[in-house]
Amino acid sequence: MSFLLKKLVLLIILHVTLSEGALLPYGKAHVRLTNLLGSGSSLTIHCQSKDDDLGVHVLVFKDSFEWSFKPKFFIPSTLFFCKLQWQSKVMSFDSYRETRDLQGCNKYCYWDVTPDGPCMLKHGGNRGYDFCYSWDNKKIVGIEQGHEQDMP
Repeated sequence: MSFLLKKLVLLIILHVTLSEGALLPYGKAHVRLTNLLGSGSSLTIHCQSKDDDLGVHVLVFKDSFEWSFKPKFFIPSTLFFCKLQWQSKVMSFDSYRETRDLQGCNKYCYWDVTPDGPCMLKHGGNRGYDFCYSWDNKKIVGIEQGHEQDMP
């Protein structure tokens, strides 16, 4: 194969990788927040990144809000954060942080918002949560490890 042909093939592969995410190991990422605060409880959420404001949404019990996007490939810096309001409680947390979630939840970062706080579902179809943020003290609690640390 000539040098020029090899270069053309490489450029085509690079273009497809960057534009479609088809050849990336993780493609599009999906984030979902589900209101599990209890019957009759509504949750107000406002999620955004540096570039995208997803707007304000009010979720009734068991309702979800979900979005998808392509994480950055060469510089893992994608960050989405959400402000949650339930009754008199208000908090903000990182719903997707590429440096944390690329290996953690990978493509599907699903959160249950519970009376204790938002909890990330275990990856790979396992039951339970990887970790939870607390409404009250804004601490992150490792469910499996049973440790606490300051909220990132």
